[in-house]
Amino acid sequence: MSAHTNHSTTEQTSRQPILETEGLTKKFGTLTAVNNVSLTVSPDTISSIIGPNGAGKTTLFNLFTGAFGPTRGEIRFKGKDIAGTSPHSIVRQGIVRSYQITNFFDELTALENIRLAAQAPYTGFRARDFTKHYTAVDQAMEDAHRILERIELDHVAEQTASSLSYGQRRHLEIGISLASDPDLLLMDEPTAGMSPEETNEAVELVEEIAADTTLIIIEHDMEIVMDISDQINVMNDGELLASGTADEIRNDERVQKAYLGTGDE
Repeated sequence: MSAHTNHSTTEQTSRQPILETEGLTKKFGTLTAVNNVSLTVSPDTISSIIGPNGAGKTTLFNLFTGAFGPTRGEIRFKGKDIAGTSPHSIVRQGIVRSYQITNFFDELTALENIRLAAQAPYTGFRARDFTKHYTAVDQAMEDAHRILERIELDHVAEQTASSLSYGQRRHLEIGISLASDPDLLLMDEPTAGMSPEETNEAVELVEEIAADTTLIIIEHDMEIVMDISDQINVMNDGELLASGTADEIRNDERVQKAYLGTGDE
């Protein structure tokens, strides 16, 4: 597993953050799932969000993608406040989420699944737009072939999604996300349930995507997190406990206590 090559600190600090939150809070009745979270994500980086179950990681993703509107606080994408914007609008602006649970049409081929996703930016997002014959949108088919090659599924292009291996299905899900040509890709546990070999392939794909797309990842495998992340954000009880590099997080006493565990335990 090779360490992700991050950009120089000078370059990152001289550019506007791609995503910023300020005082971001989400309440469900009396439960505060996300509490006063302020974080910054630089462009062209891999940021990881870690923390125990129930820490608020998935709620944070749901706020970024418009699935939930915040109770209060700001979410700025490329400097524009997107808090409370509809999910479709957020996708159009360049934020796309790849789900932990694979999400596609089982009976369609790998190529057809990607082509449908690639067609949406050209024809629209309404249900009837997806039924247009693909010859009307040649560019979408070209994009689909290019993406299949990128996710290393071009050799199974004509196989149905249901016949693919678990690792291949996860790659297909990432390919569907890439079809929207996102500036920011949110990945929910990209290596969950994978064999060691599949995990290595997934990590290589993540690092390859990071060459031209900013990534935010929820991941439980701490070895992967420490290896590929430019920035690690640690959540606990809905709050942002710490943000920093792998070394900074590894040596943070609060993080050791809350999540990583200490030598005393």
